[in-house]
Parts: sequence; structure tokens; C-alpha cells
Amino acid sequence: MAPQLHKLEKETAGLKLFSLFTLLGWLLIGFSVLVGVLLLAPVAASYWGGNAKAARDVAEIGSALLGQLTTLAWWPNLLLPLVFLGVASFMVGIALEFAAIPKILDRRTELLVRAVPLMGGK
Repeated sequence: MAPQLHKLEKETAGLKLFSLFTLLGWLLIGFSVLVGVLLLAPVAASYWGGNAKAARDVAEIGSALLGQLTTLAWWPNLLLPLVFLGVASFMVGIALEFAAIPKILDRRTELLVRAVPLMGGK
């Protein structure tokens, strides 16, 4: 037979998951920032800075210029949902943590009233 969880443990189960969600959020946001800084910034600098508009307009299919343009068009479309998911995961983690605080404080209040009966006010 499975052991019964204490009521407080059931109510504060989010405390075991909040760190996972906040870490996942930071990892997704950090990955997006790293891709933007390490991949997209140099490609954008070489595409727009190193080539005249006339050279970009007459680029042939399969050329390095069109490869750079593909990179600049594709990665931001992938990173925006990842950043959104990262922020959402981070906020879920914070919400799980904050949801457990009142229950923990209620439990500690009960224990304090039992330990010091005069503080109960009853």
C-alpha cells in the first residue's frame, strides 16, 4: 500500500517542481540569447555590412549570400517561440513557489499555536 502524503505535502507539491520550471525558463531564454549573439550577429554583420545592395540583389541560387539570408530569416522565427516558452516556464515556476507560501505559513502558525497556547488568542 502506498504511503499517505501529509496534507501539507500534497498542497505544497509545487515546491518540488518550481526549480525545474524556473531553470527550464532560464535555459530557453539563455539559449536564445546565445544564438542571437554568437550566430545571428556575425551573419547579419557580414550580410549587410560586407556586401552592397547590388551584390545582394543579384545573388545566385545556392550562393553564400542567400545562405546568410536564409539563416537571418529562419532563426528568429524559431527563437521567438522559444523565448516565449522560456518566459512562460519561468513564470509558472514562480507561481508554483508563491502558491505554496501561504500553506506553509498556515501550517507553521498551527504548530506555533500548539507550542505556545497563549498566542492562540482563543
